[in-house]
Order: sequence, then structure tokens, then C-alpha cells
Amino acid sequence: MQLHFHTHNVDIPVTFSEKLDHAIAGSGSPLLVGLDPDPARMPLHLIDRYPDISDLVTAFCLDVIDATKDNACGYKLNLAFFEALGRRAFGVFADVVNAIPKNRLVLADAKRGDIGNTAGKYREAFFGQFGVDAITLSPFMGLETMAGFLDDDRFGVFALTLTSNPGSADIMEQQLEGGKTVSVHLAEQFRAFQQTVPGTLGMVIGATKPEKLSPVLAAYPEAPLLIPGIGAQGGSVDQLALALKNHAGTALIPISRDIIYAGSDFSWKEDVATRAAWYKEQLSKLVV
Repeated sequence: MQLHFHTHNVDIPVTFSEKLDHAIAGSGSPLLVGLDPDPARMPLHLIDRYPDISDLVTAFCLDVIDATKDNACGYKLNLAFFEALGRRAFGVFADVVNAIPKNRLVLADAKRGDIGNTAGKYREAFFGQFGVDAITLSPFMGLETMAGFLDDDRFGVFALTLTSNPGSADIMEQQLEGGKTVSVHLAEQFRAFQQTVPGTLGMVIGATKPEKLSPVLAAYPEAPLLIPGIGAQGGSVDQLALALKNHAGTALIPISRDIIYAGSDFSWKEDVATRAAWYKEQLSKLVV
């Protein structure tokens, strides 16, 4: 029996944790293909075929989904690349979400973070209107800003904790009084908060910083993880596997540019499929 995951098409209520497990088991991979559709980098034959930029982005994303769906557990849609389309942005976003197989995860990489009724409207938009399974959030205005996203066990949140960019050293890696870093403090707060909410609260941690992961993972050892940094950013799968060896939570590995812009013009879709299959094999050591 096929499980239907996107919330506007739910046949059987399932928790986010169950969706996560089924998607990884069904694909045999923790790979999340990142959809960062940049028209300037798209194959020329698509650009020629779709002069309208919204149609171009939609066609590009649908081709990526078709080429990778057998080797990926889901898709991470980067909101900035859709919002840049202007007035048709959310129509394209919705069309792409609806094209993703129902037994695959859909993560909105939105990095929202706000209080009260504003957070409530973000929740309504992404979990209600668009029917995504999970969202990335910024926790820096406090745990209260995430509470509304975690009131239902069908949904997940991945909160920025120790990100892969160099600038994370400016805030996340700073030491607090007592010696622990902001990232460790966040992980401790998230673990305690998870006990009070039905939704799934995971962490975003960077594969480019494997030597700094241990104290963060120790502070929240069962956390689901979203781990960017493999691929174009240069993170090592072997080093990551070592860092995660004793971690009890499930890891998702988003890879965007190194898959979706693989290869040459007319063989592009086949090259994307080949690259996704290659990453599935590379990431197999992370599947427990």
C-alpha cells in the first residue's frame, strides 16, 4: 500500500517520524535533492523551449524530480529561488510540490522565524496551503517562534544549529559563560523542548564542520538531522559517517548544485539521474 505524505492528500494519518523512516526505506537513501532553480544555470535546450521564466523553472524542477525520484528520499525546495520569480512564485512552488511523489519527503527550506500570529501564518502557508512535510526555521527569536510548527505530529522542523557556512563562527560557535557554545546551548534547548511538543524537532548541522559536531550531537543524541555541506561545499562523507557513528537520530543529506546542474546540455537529465545514483551509493554508509 502506498502512503500519501503531502498533507493536502493524506489518505492515512502518519507521523513525520514514520514518513521519514518510510521515505528512506523506500529509496534506500538519505539523499534529499535540493531544488535551487537558477535560470542562468539551466540547460540551453530548456531555456529555448520555455521562454516564460516561470514555465522554465517548473519544467526544470519536474525534470529533476523525474530523474532522481528513485534515488532520493525527498526534496528540499529553497524558497529564495522561487520567490525570485515574483508574482508567480508561489504558484510555481505549489506545482513543484504537487509533482513530488507522495511517498517522498518535501522540505521547505524557508528559514523562517517570527513571533505569534506571523509564525502562525507561515505555518498555515507551508503545512496547510502547500502541504509540505517539514520546514527549516531560525530559532534566534526563541523557542516560542517554533511552537506553532510543532503542534502536530505529522510535521517536522529542522532548526538552524551549527550551519555549514563560514559565518556560523560569528554567532553559533561563540562560547557562552561556562564554555559551551551557542550551538550546544541550542541543542540542549531543542532536546528539552521536543519533550513538550508532538511535532518532530530536528537540527541543521554542517558537514563542513565534522570536528565540531560531537558536543552538539551529545547534547541532543536522538535528534533528526539535516546536514548540508556534502557536494559543492566540499564536506566529506567518510568524516561525517565517523561523526555520526553513535548518533541515534536519522540524518538527511541535502545536495543541490552538484546534482541538478550535472552534465551537459542535451544529456543533462540523464547526467542528473547518474549523479543522484552516484550520491546514493556514496551516502549508503550513512543508512543504518
